Amino acid sequence: MSGAERMRFCGKIFGTQKDYWIACGELLSGEEFAVEKNIEKRGEGVNKLVYWVTDNPLNDWIQLPDACPEHIVVARQIKHIFTGDLNATFQSNPHFPGKERHLLRAQLARIFASTAIVPKGLFEVVEEDEK
Repeated sequence: MSGAERMRFCGKIFGTQKDYWIACGELLSGEEFAVEKNIEKRGEGVNKLVYWVTDNPLNDWIQLPDACPEHIVVARQIKHIFTGDLNATFQSNPHFPGKERHLLRAQLARIFASTAIVPKGLFEVVEEDEK
């Protein structure tokens, strides 16, 4: 996880063989890699955060690839139980164009885009006139 800033532990996803421990953060702005035309740049949109996974918090952490729109669209349509092997290939209907690492990254993008926890009292409701 070298070059990362503002790191945090995101959670754990259970697999049939091994579990994924997940951390996320932002890479320093100087570490921009060439991306495909249809993928959002790192640091923007769905790729604002970079995710790292491991099967044991004491082992090396592996950086997941940036999220691709095609992967996110197909990930919404399939159900798959993770194995814990990032290089695993799997059969699904509709066909998923990647390996388990791409599916995991797409599912993380979906989870973090649709969830938020707000501590009680952070926002105040302003009561307006009844009109």
